[in-house]
Amino acid sequence: MTNGALKQIDKRIPEYGAYSRQPAETWEFSNVTGNGELGAMHFGPPQKETVIVNHAELFLPLGSTEEIPNMAPFLEEVRKLSKTKGYIASHEYFIREGEKLGHTIVNTDPFHPGIFLTIEQPSIGAVTEYLRTVNFATGEVSASWNEGSQQFRRNLFASRSDGAIVMSIFSSDTIPELCLSVEKIDHELIDATYNVEDTTIKGHHTYKHGNNGYESFVEIVCHDGDISSDEQRITIRNTKEVLLFIKIIPFEHLDKTLLNSKQLFPIEKSYLQLLNRHKEIHGEMFHRVAIDLNGGNRRYWSSEDLFDEVRKTNQLSLALVEKMFYAGRYMFISSSGLRPPNLQGIWTGTWTPSWSSDYTLDTNLQLAMASVFSGNMLEGFKPYVTLLERYLDDFRYNAKRMFGCRGILSGVRASTSGKHLHWGDSSWGNRECDIFFGAFWTCGAGWLGHFLYEYYLYTDDKAFLQNYVVPFLKEVVLFYEDFLYFDEAGKYVFNPSYSAENGIAANSTQDIAVAKEVLTNLISACKELNIDNEELPKWEKMLEQLPPYLINEEGALKEWAVWDHGENYNHRHYSHLYPIFQSYEFSEEKTPELWKASKVALEKKLEHWLYNPHTDTSSHGRMHAGLSAARFGMGDTVWDILRMMAAGGAIYPSMMTAHYDHYHVFNVDANGAIPELIHQLLLFSFQGRLDVLPALPNALMQGKINGTLCRGQIYVNELAWDLQEKKKIELTITSKKDQELLVRIKRNER
Repeated sequence: MTNGALKQIDKRIPEYGAYSRQPAETWEFSNVTGNGELGAMHFGPPQKETVIVNHAELFLPLGSTEEIPNMAPFLEEVRKLSKTKGYIASHEYFIREGEKLGHTIVNTDPFHPGIFLTIEQPSIGAVTEYLRTVNFATGEVSASWNEGSQQFRRNLFASRSDGAIVMSIFSSDTIPELCLSVEKIDHELIDATYNVEDTTIKGHHTYKHGNNGYESFVEIVCHDGDISSDEQRITIRNTKEVLLFIKIIPFEHLDKTLLNSKQLFPIEKSYLQLLNRHKEIHGEMFHRVAIDLNGGNRRYWSSEDLFDEVRKTNQLSLALVEKMFYAGRYMFISSSGLRPPNLQGIWTGTWTPSWSSDYTLDTNLQLAMASVFSGNMLEGFKPYVTLLERYLDDFRYNAKRMFGCRGILSGVRASTSGKHLHWGDSSWGNRECDIFFGAFWTCGAGWLGHFLYEYYLYTDDKAFLQNYVVPFLKEVVLFYEDFLYFDEAGKYVFNPSYSAENGIAANSTQDIAVAKEVLTNLISACKELNIDNEELPKWEKMLEQLPPYLINEEGALKEWAVWDHGENYNHRHYSHLYPIFQSYEFSEEKTPELWKASKVALEKKLEHWLYNPHTDTSSHGRMHAGLSAARFGMGDTVWDILRMMAAGGAIYPSMMTAHYDHYHVFNVDANGAIPELIHQLLLFSFQGRLDVLPALPNALMQGKINGTLCRGQIYVNELAWDLQEKKKIELTITSKKDQELLVRIKRNER
């Protein structure tokens, strides 16, 4: 059966997107839409649907004390204890001294839902032909069904052109009764009041801590039927169509002159006009990159059917991979606007999200941002830069208060504040793999700076390089100048040092790798701009003084560049492979020994963690495993990782991802990374070099992709390959500057 014939089966199925024939029972399974500022989730049965509306900047103030005690005086004793009594003892000492000064773990302010809109409609018959869809190309979410001969339809989207959630409620015949209400928020930290004015439900939400909060508005437009209301509910009888406009405005963004004005919402009241205006903007962004893996008829299968097939056959369909790729683009486009995606993008339906749905800076935000450049979504980078600017003063405060250093220091977690507050509680002291050793995590700011320099590599924007990249990297280096000290051999020592969720020692490999990347990029930038020439010898000397990487007796790159701390392959972070998956420092040509040792380390990690049925199933770990495998040409391993996620329930029917298998914890950082993971199977770029099909899985012998960006201002018009029948690769690229480019067809490791 042809694709066109399949589409005729049900015209409601989008060409790009996902669908289910069952209503979503919980918000995690909802279909989602977003415009970078507002997000919306739609779920529930036809008789009682819920639309949750979020705003990117709604983080609930917990009223915590956001002060770090002066911990700098204890640094030297920490270092002494690490040598005499061990690393754990040094950490316990630091925590105890912090407790004496009144510090304990401070959770980040959590991302929270804005309003819950309930749509109730009494049943008039058995529900048939139910279908709910999300259209990645337009940003529209829909649900439709029949009751007897009467057809019902819901459509909604987060308008980019008009800055509101727009929803249409439509029926082929009159709806006897439709009740719309906003659920009263009953939370100890929010004072919420609602009232109905004419056909608008207004909410005023004040946070108990601080002077902030937000206003919410639900405007109802109905051209027929009878409308009545009480304090929180509007009831409409005998209507065929209702249009809703929903908006959330934080106090700090509020223009009070608009509070009682229809200027809050678009003048046009035609759903189709509004959708067309929005999807022109959204669609242009979405369609910049297109992939065709010969998904065939399965492109029109339901999500449940696609996932069931993976579980039954242990095979990953090409159509499902296409959907995973497009879902990643959709998540990022929908979530990036005022802020970059948080752990849940721009969506939540809970007041107690895991890890506060904050910006977790030791892996998750970086993965959410992973495809911003190669995916040709550069406008999504501005919110990331803005977030770092917001945090800069807090990062300076962290460096001073934690270790008495100049420059900047990022903590592990942040939301309304970038202060390094999430550490403490000595009761955790004997758990070597626990995140609360994050007090000693010092490479965060440098890792965040990676993306600033990457923007320059992709765009050649020298103004950005001078005004943003260089100042940021210089502040990271200032911290290193004060924090690092020398061993007997004249090499720097990182102590204390933390490798994410794998305890503390000295000289974590990621600490060394990030410092090396920061210094290398800063030196290159200043040489390119011909600035700070007097500083270059100092930075070049610092590079030489960094400790060497170590290889253990098994031939694997050590996670700690010290001999007094052993290896633990069974944990979900891949931090010591940073020179493989992120900074690209190691290569087969320039550092063959470290390249080989890194591959051994990856293989050990795959054996002990990824393929160990007794470990957790963290999607972020799988993503970094996949990105590392792609660099080694291990395309079939990448393919298997995607298969594991699809089979295990790490991807919802909406194609949004979960943090764990079995649909446990809605979390989108894997969505952000999957397009980059697929890009790296097909193309990998350095300045002046482009590797073609460097990690092609055996399942991908044919396909094409176009619209991706590569480092060096290169645009991929199209890459098409057929290694099965025609034995042919076609590549058309455009460079925005004159340059010599080495194009390599790299032999895969199969």
